[in-house]
Amino acid sequence: MAAFAIGDTVQITGSVMTGNVGTVVDVDEGRGRYLVRVGAVTQNYFSGDDLKLFSS
Repeated sequence: MAAFAIGDTVQITGSVMTGNVGTVVDVDEGRGRYLVRVGAVTQNYFSGDDLKLFSS
């Protein structure tokens, strides 16, 4: 499951929030999900399949 780590900058590729770039702030090993924060107040959990590492 360790495809992403806390602090990684990722781009969301799934059907929700597609194209947004955020930072992984938590890893839920039990559910296989990553909490990604986008901006100051928006965050959501995503599976690893819905994310890719962001490179500018």
